[in-house]
Amino acid sequence: MDFDSTKNLFIEGDNLDALKLLQETYLGKVKMIYIDPPYNTGKDFIYKDNFTADKTEYMEDSGQIDADGGKLVANPDSNGRYHSDWLSMMYPRLKLARNLLRDDGVIFISIGEEEIENLKTLCDTIFGEQNFRNSFILRRYDKNINRQFMDEGLKSFNTGFEYILCYARSSGFSFSPIYKEASDKRKTSGYWKGFWNDADRPTMRYDVLGFEPTTGQWKWSKAKALEGVENYKTYIEEFSDTISIEKYWKQNGEKLKFIRRNLNGKGKNLGVEHWIPPSQGILRNTNWLDILASKSTDAVKGLFDFPKNPEAIQVMLQSQFGKDTVVLDFFAGSGTTAEAILQLNAQDGGSRKCISVQLPEAVDEKSEVFNAGYSTIAEISKERIRRAGAKILEDNPDQVGKLDIGFRVLKIDSSNMNDVYYAPGDVKGGVKSGHVAA
Repeated sequence: MDFDSTKNLFIEGDNLDALKLLQETYLGKVKMIYIDPPYNTGKDFIYKDNFTADKTEYMEDSGQIDADGGKLVANPDSNGRYHSDWLSMMYPRLKLARNLLRDDGVIFISIGEEEIENLKTLCDTIFGEQNFRNSFILRRYDKNINRQFMDEGLKSFNTGFEYILCYARSSGFSFSPIYKEASDKRKTSGYWKGFWNDADRPTMRYDVLGFEPTTGQWKWSKAKALEGVENYKTYIEEFSDTISIEKYWKQNGEKLKFIRRNLNGKGKNLGVEHWIPPSQGILRNTNWLDILASKSTDAVKGLFDFPKNPEAIQVMLQSQFGKDTVVLDFFAGSGTTAEAILQLNAQDGGSRKCISVQLPEAVDEKSEVFNAGYSTIAEISKERIRRAGAKILEDNPDQVGKLDIGFRVLKIDSSNMNDVYYAPGDVKGGVKSGHVAA
């Protein structure tokens, strides 16, 4: 897509500036926000909050130098403000982000165990406790770092997972059901499960095969349950000697329900069971340990260590109703969110639009990526998105001219917060020189 038609944006600059500017155009229009903020490791915070301070004052305020100009560790764990420094960085950004969400919008935040409790308290304050939806867990790569300390005894185990906190903008948000792929056995075989659950609806308690519960309830209406009893009776009497219940179910359009009673059952259902048919997918819960938190793709190899996994972000995207929505990532990093959106649009015909925001943070001048010509994280992120778009069109030649794989690059002029400008020279990203009022 060329500059004039692409709907995707890449904003280069401090995300607090960007979030303020986006209030004018995108207030209440963003369906989903995903962010992977810097974890509180005690290292320097490069995101500023005081726009009136000069560089020296900012370096002093952030703890990067002392009053005599000597370099310090910005946020050591001995600092009484170790947690509050990080939370103070996050608070105004989340406050502004909430304003951008639609009434049925949602935010996902990746976070480690160091700050999850504090972040949840902060989000409860900003989004409301009633709008907390879930805490998901993803699997980390196995690390053997503790092996070198085994003989001395371990202070703690290596962390094997990380969290994603999810908050809705309001009660108007609902998840779309999402599924993970079933095992080969689950795809071809059904199983029996107790028909009782602990919800308390007296109208859902009735006699099934000689037993009527006094507490809890059956899972289906009486008419549906009695139909299931008759279906299983027919199968046993007429077909069980020749075909499996799975084949019988398939021959009847994969619609029949079955109920039986195991007279040796001792649970609260006293052996009353219903049959769960084979399934290609399993309804997801908050356990996402089948998904790695980090995963490299061809588009980011050689550019970035330990990028987020686009598959995880696609699951978040699939949990939203609607394929024509605005998605925001204001800690864009390597550009994983943008790649995930481009890939998913190619898969399901969606037209989701991505707004990526990334500070032009300098990369290590001794690194391979610097020697390859990339001086900032923002440059890496833009290159990753370009590569991802090119790969998608290579794999889907019939979608050339149909998929929006371009993006406009805008840079924030922090000296004049009323303005942003198109970044000249970023022609590959689909941009041109020019100026626009934010």
